Amino acid sequence: MKNISVSKRVAALDIPALIAPTDGQALNVTFLYQDAPTRKWAREISERVTKLAGPESLRATWWNMNDLSEPAVLAGAVSMAMRADAIVVALDAAQELPYPFYVWAESWLPHHLREAGALMALIGSSLPAPAQMARLQHYLRAMARVGRLEFMMEERKLVPVPADFLAELPCQPEARKAGNSYRKTLPNVVCLPSC
Repeated sequence: MKNISVSKRVAALDIPALIAPTDGQALNVTFLYQDAPTRKWAREISERVTKLAGPESLRATWWNMNDLSEPAVLAGAVSMAMRADAIVVALDAAQELPYPFYVWAESWLPHHLREAGALMALIGSSLPAPAQMARLQHYLRAMARVGRLEFMMEERKLVPVPADFLAELPCQPEARKAGNSYRKTLPNVVCLPSC
């Protein structure tokens, strides 16, 4: 793949080209996802880029949006986003964004250190939610403007994790968190009494 400047790769709005190495340097990409289906989608983007550009071209950090309420996690996610060449945010429009997501966004945006970069929004929906989808798109476009980032977006229908799968999750804190993120989609899901 040809080595071209980050700004030209961003202008092309081509995420694989954006993340391809320039002069042997890996690009920093921050991935922020909301739940298992959005993480899977973000992973697809990561794998596609790695396949096209090579594993040495991508320096990725991964953050679960639900963990941003922990101060140390929030600080790390803010620090990495400030230095990122590209930020990939994968969300389900049918779910409300947690308050710490907005704290994260407002914390790094004014301090973004890169001259050029991109914000790629992966916005899916496990349920029809056109008003929430439009609101998310508007907010993420505004984020890109404030951070002086090119805005890219992909949309798709997300498939929620089936209720019977969640009921069989081991009763560990991270398993309960995964189940809790689906309570709006699957209100009858509860953790087993042995938890």
